[in-house]
Amino acid sequence: MSSQTAEELRAFHGFLSEMLNGDANGLSPEEALDEWRQLHPSSDAADEDIAAVREALDDMAKGGRGIPFDKFDSDFRRRHNLPT
Repeated sequence: MSSQTAEELRAFHGFLSEMLNGDANGLSPEEALDEWRQLHPSSDAADEDIAAVREALDDMAKGGRGIPFDKFDSDFRRRHNLPT
């Protein structure tokens, strides 16, 4: 394990301990993890998001119109097991 990974793990452990032992408004471990990820975004995820936005902007510049909202909505709901 690299020293950077070990330090990240220690920092996360401290954060999680604070969230679960302190007054964290009843956060579950999963909610605490979500909060950690918001406060410490992955540079890989940010790079992927930026690339996706650039691709979408390039498509729009070339006349692309994307997909209709109702198709996006139904696909999104199906992928995430959400009611229609």
